[in-house]
Amino acid sequence: MAKVRFQGEWKMWVGFGGLCVLVVLYLYFISRPPMEGGEYLWQVKRIVDPKRLVLTGSGKTIQFVLAGIDVPESEAQAARDLLTQTLQDKWVRLKPLGKTPAGDDAGFVLLSGEDMHARMIRQGLARIDRNEKDFDVRPYIELEMEAKKERRGLWGRPGQGGK
Repeated sequence: MAKVRFQGEWKMWVGFGGLCVLVVLYLYFISRPPMEGGEYLWQVKRIVDPKRLVLTGSGKTIQFVLAGIDVPESEAQAARDLLTQTLQDKWVRLKPLGKTPAGDDAGFVLLSGEDMHARMIRQGLARIDRNEKDFDVRPYIELEMEAKKERRGLWGRPGQGGK
């Protein structure tokens, strides 16, 4: 029986194995979503309505609802336009609060640390739900009062903001 001799071939196989490991590691790191503050980010794929977004990340697609705000019909298009211009195809961080009765995730959306609830309320495109129990609404009430005082968005129209 003939003996097989490995003289220089083992170096080739070790090099090939090392190259395979490097390719696998590269693909692993390149396919992961970016992180901010130790949390994975989600990419906004579509704005369904002024309170609902479709997001992808970590191999999943979810519908996410902005919790605790009310967007009046008069401001719905402006709010949707703001979210589209600001968030479309951007990576955002989520601060989930729970689930809606329909089973969607609900909470806050943060773009580079900026709270989208606060931006919408400050611009007068939404009101805070004062009956919300899942988070402290006081900072948002202050933003709402600022928008009322400066008559922004829904507060700038006669008879719109009193509700």
